[in-house]
Amino acid sequence: MKANKIEFNKLEKEISETRKSHLDYLAPDIGKVYVVAITRDGCSACEKQKPKLNELAKTIEEKHGDKVVFTRIHVRQPSGSQEESLRSKDVFGHYFYPTNLILLRTADRGAIESYKNVSPEMDELEKNIEVAVKIAAMIEKEMT
Repeated sequence: MKANKIEFNKLEKEISETRKSHLDYLAPDIGKVYVVAITRDGCSACEKQKPKLNELAKTIEEKHGDKVVFTRIHVRQPSGSQEESLRSKDVFGHYFYPTNLILLRTADRGAIESYKNVSPEMDELEKNIEVAVKIAAMIEKEMT
């Protein structure tokens, strides 16, 4: 499984149309874990992380099936323009690329960030995904 790719400008438009918060839009279902990588044009660390993230997504899918969703939000930087990057930073509260988030949906607070890091090692990201899977299962169990 590869991370689903969403262009930031398209995401921004869809969020505006639905009037949901960016977290609620990206993490719609209780009981699932949403892993989000924010990447940018011309980012060498983003390019290095992409195959590693895809491999981790495959490993996690084999272990947890559809309980974990991977998404890569890509920010364009045409001709050195930082406009889209600055908007992305306002929306997600990040500064560097790639930034990785793990999101969960709660019953009472909507979607929340359970993890945020810049260019983490994949074993660290995997460990935090495993913790989030347990938390998501507990939240889902409380709903029944």
